[in-house]
Amino acid sequence: MTKCNGCGIELQDNDINSLGYTDNLSNKLCNRCFRLTNYGEYKKVSLNNNDYTKIIKSIPNDSLVLYTTDFLSLNIDNIDKFKQVLLVITKRDIIPRSVKEYKIINKLKKILPNIIDIIIVSSINNYNIDELYNKLIKYSDNKDIYVVGYTNTGKSTLVNKLIKNYTNYNYKITESMYPSTTLDIVKIKLNNLTIIDTPGLIDENNIINYLEKEELKKVLPKSSINPKTCQINGKGSIIIDKYLRLDYETNNTNSIIIYSSRLLDIKFNSIDNNKYKEYNKYTFNIDKGKDIVIRGLCFIKTTKEIKINIYIKNIKPVIRENLI
Repeated sequence: MTKCNGCGIELQDNDINSLGYTDNLSNKLCNRCFRLTNYGEYKKVSLNNNDYTKIIKSIPNDSLVLYTTDFLSLNIDNIDKFKQVLLVITKRDIIPRSVKEYKIINKLKKILPNIIDIIIVSSINNYNIDELYNKLIKYSDNKDIYVVGYTNTGKSTLVNKLIKNYTNYNYKITESMYPSTTLDIVKIKLNNLTIIDTPGLIDENNIINYLEKEELKKVLPKSSINPKTCQINGKGSIIIDKYLRLDYETNNTNSIIIYSSRLLDIKFNSIDNNKYKEYNKYTFNIDKGKDIVIRGLCFIKTTKEIKINIYIKNIKPVIRENLI
């Protein structure tokens, strides 16, 4: 059985409309990966989380799991399914420079006391990659290392950086901003380490699953996030591009800070406008020390307690402990 080096799917030359098709079985990539890598053409697939969950469940208990998540969404919903976890927060390049890494790590260690270690990296800037590699050697105990995470957390980009830095291989696994790029496991020998990249889990509560290509380019940060802060008192409304409406009500001076892509249009308006009130409505009484997370789009914090109504399509806001 020959697998595509890009997405891990079994290569076949029988059905052009099925996964893994290539016109020549000696090719290293299936047609889908070739078109995506060279022309940016993305073809949706019919696989879903049921298919990917089977792969995740097959991971041996004694394996080291490299669990990847990104700063914007920080989705760790499935992390407790694994016994030995090294948590990797990717995309350090989008974290504001004013944010201290150790504060994020210390807060996460309190939330996740049973994981082995936490590290923040940037594959683009090659930041902390050597430190990560040393941790893989330290914790793997000569066992397979499984890379796990949700789509668009920079998982495949990280694996490619490890390949580039520590091997002589001249190929890359396929990476893109789109969900379901990796379709099956991809095994890589990294000197004495064996890295197994797994398909990204699909977070149906993440806005990226409902956006087209041009929207993804706007919503997903490509550079450091510039938090937008507004001092508020009384009632008002915030419009985040065409994706979200936030109405607030507070009895004293408060601040709302929005962490999102610099390309999003964020406006502070009067409560009287009716824009996007047809979206699904969610009401929260937010305590101090909590973040509101709209996965894939932004997260929002306030300095004091506040009542908030959020109007948004397709997904539901998530409340978590303050990350910053």
